[in-house]
Amino acid sequence: MIVSRAPSGIPGLDALIQGGIPTNSTVALRAEASNATEYFLQQFIAAGLKLGSPGIYCCMTRPPANVIKSMWSQGLDVVEQLVNDQLVFLDCYSMTKEAATIGLDSAVQKKIVHVSEVDDEGLLQDGLSTAVDRLANLRGLRAVCESVPSSLTSRSVPEMVRWGRKAFGELRAYDTIAVHTFPIGVREDLFNVMAQDFDVLMDLSADRNSERVHYHLNIQKMRLTEVPMKIFELETEGALLTLKSIQKIT
Repeated sequence: MIVSRAPSGIPGLDALIQGGIPTNSTVALRAEASNATEYFLQQFIAAGLKLGSPGIYCCMTRPPANVIKSMWSQGLDVVEQLVNDQLVFLDCYSMTKEAATIGLDSAVQKKIVHVSEVDDEGLLQDGLSTAVDRLANLRGLRAVCESVPSSLTSRSVPEMVRWGRKAFGELRAYDTIAVHTFPIGVREDLFNVMAQDFDVLMDLSADRNSERVHYHLNIQKMRLTEVPMKIFELETEGALLTLKSIQKIT
């Protein structure tokens, strides 16, 4: 069966997962807050932009200005894509719309969609709809969502599942690959239930026992893909996350 796939943005990884991530997939990435997690999301969005695929970046843990600066440090200048409606930032972090755009050019400020109450799945859904309406095209849409805030993880399992389905479910109509990050070890009961809704499950952990931090990527499942029973070792070279080596799972 031929499966349409999209590049992950991680150099060296796609050859080991049959060419990339299957399109029209929702991805759960369990990872602690780190440079590697940021780079994973940013490189995934940037890889799509290079192919002409639009992107939506949901900022849950920091303002959009910080993400834009971080991407610039990786050599990923996305200002042109923002101005040309190829990329939209959804600010779910800043308390006010003004705080979300501090330090950004006025042309870029207009492209930031502010969500005042991320706890309200209706408002988040409205924000995502606004972001979709602003994009010049929707073919091959990519969306990433930083770790959900603690105010949401304190909800009951049914409430949290409903929040995710209602807010992000409609994106699947656009053949979207959506990546959601979750903190490792937090609310395992919640994650185990929500995991049933995801097509791809990955863990990104850090090994700090050496002078240089190495990261391990474990792909637990991937829709329509024979995932090798191996651990992928990644590392940050400069400001780029790359595949370093492969370890067998013992």
